[in-house]
Amino acid sequence: MIAQLNRISIKELFEHPVTKFSLRFLGYLALLWMVYQAYLTWTHAHGELDWVTYKVSELSHALATKLGVANCEFSCFIDGCYVGREGKMVNVLEGCNGLKLAIVYAAYLLAVNGFNNKLVPQLILGMITIQLVNVIRIGVLVALRDMGGDTYFFFIKHVFGLSIYLSIIVLWLMNPIIVKLMDRWTS
Repeated sequence: MIAQLNRISIKELFEHPVTKFSLRFLGYLALLWMVYQAYLTWTHAHGELDWVTYKVSELSHALATKLGVANCEFSCFIDGCYVGREGKMVNVLEGCNGLKLAIVYAAYLLAVNGFNNKLVPQLILGMITIQLVNVIRIGVLVALRDMGGDTYFFFIKHVFGLSIYLSIIVLWLMNPIIVKLMDRWTS
């Protein structure tokens, strides 16, 4: 194996499809990450909480209320939002808003397909799906926290992380199907 690697030239290595995809993915990921960091810097410079964290928290509050959390409160500050009942609040920080995962999702799609107009609806629907899964995750966490017991900690540690990552993998796996549908629709 090592002898074979020694025979591969740098040029061949960079022309390999896996290397090309990896470099495209990392390039798009870096670009989108810089845009996201600029967005966060801008909101913090204006003394505001970012809009996405606010909306995810607001929708999670609405879901928790529908799930029966009595006296469910919702308050936001520059560092994040608190959702739940007094003494049993869930802190929704910028890292909980789902945008970092949406950036990874978008970078993958861009690396696979390149940027084109047909990709825009898929990016938008995928990001909305990721945000909806995240809202459900946080809303249910607020309800579980309200109930008390170890269920909250089990779900936060095992179930919800897995669920949001699985939703992204399913979206990635659906990419070829969506591309075919978009080709038929635009033809």
